[in-house]
Amino acid sequence: MAKATEKPRFTKFVIGMWTLFLGGIGLAILFFWALANNFIWELPSFEELENPNSVLATEIYTSDQKILGKFYIENRTFIPFNQLPDTLVGALINTEDERYYSHSGIDIMRVLTATAFMGTRGGASTISQQLAKLLFSGSSRNIIERIKYKLMEWVIAAKLERQYTKEEIIAMYLNKFDFNHNAKGIESAAQIYFGKPASQLNIDECAILVGMLKNPTLYNPVGNDEKLKRTFHRRNTVYGQMAKNGYITEEREKKLEELPLQSNYTSMTHIDGKAPYFREILKKKMKALLREKDANGNYIYSKPDGSPYNLYRDGLKIYTTINSKLQDYAENAVQTHLKNELQKDFDSNNKKWKNPPFSNDLSKETIQRIMNRAKKRSQRYFIMIGKECGNCGRRGSFVEESKTEEGEAVWLCTAQDCQHQAHKVPEDSIDIVFNTPIKMRVFTWEGEVDTTLTPMDSIRYYKAFLQTGLMSMNPHTGEIKAWVGGINYKYFKYDHVKQGKRQVGSTFKPFVYALAIQNGLSPCYEVPNVKTTFYKGEYGLLQDWTPSNSGGKYGDMVTLKYGLANSMNTITAWVMKQYGPAAVIEYARRMGITSKLDTVPSLCLGVADISLYEMVGALSTFAGKGIWHEPIFISRIEDKNGAVIADFVADSREAMSEENAYTMISLMEGVVKGARGPYTGKDESLWGTKRTLGTGIRLMYNSPKKDYDGFPRSLPIAGKTGTTQNNSDGWFMGLTPDLVTGVWVGAEDRAVRFRRTHYGQGANTALPIWGYYMKDAWADTTLNLSKQPFEKPLSLSIELDCEAEKESNSFSPEGGEPQW
Repeated sequence: MAKATEKPRFTKFVIGMWTLFLGGIGLAILFFWALANNFIWELPSFEELENPNSVLATEIYTSDQKILGKFYIENRTFIPFNQLPDTLVGALINTEDERYYSHSGIDIMRVLTATAFMGTRGGASTISQQLAKLLFSGSSRNIIERIKYKLMEWVIAAKLERQYTKEEIIAMYLNKFDFNHNAKGIESAAQIYFGKPASQLNIDECAILVGMLKNPTLYNPVGNDEKLKRTFHRRNTVYGQMAKNGYITEEREKKLEELPLQSNYTSMTHIDGKAPYFREILKKKMKALLREKDANGNYIYSKPDGSPYNLYRDGLKIYTTINSKLQDYAENAVQTHLKNELQKDFDSNNKKWKNPPFSNDLSKETIQRIMNRAKKRSQRYFIMIGKECGNCGRRGSFVEESKTEEGEAVWLCTAQDCQHQAHKVPEDSIDIVFNTPIKMRVFTWEGEVDTTLTPMDSIRYYKAFLQTGLMSMNPHTGEIKAWVGGINYKYFKYDHVKQGKRQVGSTFKPFVYALAIQNGLSPCYEVPNVKTTFYKGEYGLLQDWTPSNSGGKYGDMVTLKYGLANSMNTITAWVMKQYGPAAVIEYARRMGITSKLDTVPSLCLGVADISLYEMVGALSTFAGKGIWHEPIFISRIEDKNGAVIADFVADSREAMSEENAYTMISLMEGVVKGARGPYTGKDESLWGTKRTLGTGIRLMYNSPKKDYDGFPRSLPIAGKTGTTQNNSDGWFMGLTPDLVTGVWVGAEDRAVRFRRTHYGQGANTALPIWGYYMKDAWADTTLNLSKQPFEKPLSLSIELDCEAEKESNSFSPEGGEPQW
């Protein structure tokens, strides 16, 4: 009887177990169905899975397809799967998800292993789950929420597997991962850690980056010895996994594991990298372009839905006209001359002033006014008065919000991603702060240095540095090829190419001579070297004005070519007297000068403040065969998918005939190669003799002191030096058939200057930078820069050879740039 009753009980037990088992499965299926359909928690929609929210950086490219920099909130650039190296994909799969191609988002074997060993042996997350976590999941220390997020992660991973191919999931994962050090995604990581695009990564670099996926803070090729040791072992673990799964042989694994850990770390912030001054000007230009609207109020450059592009989020590609090699040569030239040569002379010169670095002709009251103006332009001052955020650096982003219990105003940054609080400092407390010593890091040419200074002393310290601007462009297209706006963007953010305007001195004289050539005067036309007076009442003059030559020698007949080559003020003034300031201004306007030009006789000697950007563009007209091209620095803009949004070409117009342009080239060649005429320099024993001289002639003569010296006389160079009153500004404009390059050198304040013209003239301050730059540029045969003479017009009626026979004479280093 007992056996008869046991059978039903056993049957009930089996049925109960199967009920529990199948019911559990059914409940699990029901649970995941409800979860997947948003009945339990809100999960991403189909549209969100199709278009996961990703902020993409705008990339800036040079004309030779090098990355110049980026504009971004997140430094992320998406690259497709077919641009990922096979070794990177192989390292990823063999290390992170061995059965990647055989599961549908969840690897049951890994889940069971991780569960059985309580997570101590291998991770359970597949690549799809890791992507799901990056895209949509959260994190919490609460175990209930962790379970919730893990369940959501499973469902999202399964959805991703249905929506995307395996290759797309890998690409999305690597593009989304944050590798630290501002490296968002694999492309940025490759650029920052190894200085190359992801497509060019070798197996060692791939192994390092895949190893970082476990924890980019713990395993990173940038850091202290302990971190580098951990990263080394983690990289070798990746090699071990690749060998274990047969991707590489054990023999190769052992060889690879012996390689030292290597990286080529390059910080990629908005102030680092190549051409930072140019990138800042480009940013302003792009913001203006993306805001432009047509007559109907629609954005000219817009997305398909009509909304404007966001420079920091939409992954645009900006192709600039900058050449990466020429940019390197330009930046190196500035470093070479200012760091190694000129700044040292300047510092020695400054010690002789009573109130260095300011000149002796300034009163203490004037110096104090200069310092106060500088204080009120400083970032520290704007932060203290509540006009700039000390956290995000945005200017004008504060509004007064409330009062503290003590009655102090609390200010809040209105930037959406900042919300930083600050306290406005009373005016009487600002002076105390600016005169209280504090610890700070300052710029030196040998690197940053920690020191203790008052903020006012730091302002004076920085005023003693010489600044510079360099711009180089193709005279036939208007395309700017190199742009150096200053010596260090982190510490000196003012751009001296387009933003800054300074007196141009004698570099303005070619406009005056071009007017004379247009009106029929020959370069060989002789003019008496005597003073010309503009009398009171003429052109609004309040008193007579009679410019003189710096050499102090007068009385000979000289050609126009010799007068320009040696920057003789008497000859330039004579030409101005013939045609008047208004005619000169009209001619300068035709050549692209837009700055304010006063109708005064002294304009001929360069009293106007003009940007280097305008001057290079204008004088390029001579090398451009009489055609003025507007300087441009953007060639095209593409969206993230490669569709062209906009193309750009330079505006142009005929400013003069080709014959007149070539004639001006011939005159300006005399500046560098010399023109024949009576000596008018400082050595009185040579007065009355004939010499071949020019203010830029040192370019053509060897000197053991200057590495840029000694260009062959066969090289096609036309130029013009410039030095302004009291040596505040030094200029050199150098023209070649393919490149026109202008250089300016001076201090931030005009009251900071060289004591002697011997040091302060443009031939000493600016010309050497041009020399270093062009020496490197001509040596680089890949640039294909012409070394042939400027192309002569087929028909040339103007006589250019003023001497049937030329004599060779040494350059006298004592000859200085004429002053007005």
